[in-house]
Amino acid sequence: MTNKRVLTYSRESKNIKLEKERKFEPALPIEKLRGQTAGISHPIKGYEKHDGILSYSLICVISGGTVRERTFLVELEKKHAFRSLAVIFRSSEEKDGGLTPKMMLHEYEKVIKDGFIYDHNRKVKIDDLDAIYMFTDVDHYELELIDILKNKSNRPIWIISNPCFEIWIYYCFRNSPLDDLQELLQTNPSNRSSLLKKINGGFNKSGGFDTRKAFEHLRDGIKHSKEHYQEDKEGFPNLLSTQMHIFAEDVLVRLGEEYDNHLRKAQEFRERMKIAARNQITKNPE
Repeated sequence: MTNKRVLTYSRESKNIKLEKERKFEPALPIEKLRGQTAGISHPIKGYEKHDGILSYSLICVISGGTVRERTFLVELEKKHAFRSLAVIFRSSEEKDGGLTPKMMLHEYEKVIKDGFIYDHNRKVKIDDLDAIYMFTDVDHYELELIDILKNKSNRPIWIISNPCFEIWIYYCFRNSPLDDLQELLQTNPSNRSSLLKKINGGFNKSGGFDTRKAFEHLRDGIKHSKEHYQEDKEGFPNLLSTQMHIFAEDVLVRLGEEYDNHLRKAQEFRERMKIAARNQITKNPE
């Protein structure tokens, strides 16, 4: 695939206040949940994890995007649907338009310096985090990202999607990018993200992809993403490539059997809803 990236646009960072903490019922204290983490480990330099009672992983995601990324992680971050893994999500408030890569790096460096991060109403020590991931679009930040990634020492795990996070959502549901997304290859780089969102919104009879359900298609997303993944000699993803499969593989390993149990329960719930809907129609015909 021809790499058609344009390296002429950059945007100055601006100060954005990170989103206010939302109030909800407190989760169990970390020290009650922390245990020997199974699967992939991405230790944070200078810190060590402590063993506790249960096998439990805690991942921090610092995201440039404020909506789709959070929606994708809703089961891990808001619903706390799993006993073996939870996510702390950080971005700007939606009205402020997201974080640039430099802003994300600043937030990461602040967490490392402080030695802790706030998760709603609790203070989480850095050594209780198993990994810190950084979700970012290429969009018009390529020069900024390339400059940041030159420093490979003591940095978080960057997950870059080209042109944007929507390419990962696409791979969770479909696998014909050279047919479906041909128009994207021809458009101006500054318009690629908005165009991809428009294309994705046209699938499923113009209903688009349900980002919440994309989490139930992790294995498809991994397979399709890896099949079409290409990068340049510096390890930067080419157009129509995303590194989200790295994060998704980590999640699957940490969740283990819990993930398949979650899929089964979700399917059983939908089947019950269908049956209830049919019974209601039979009971109250027009």
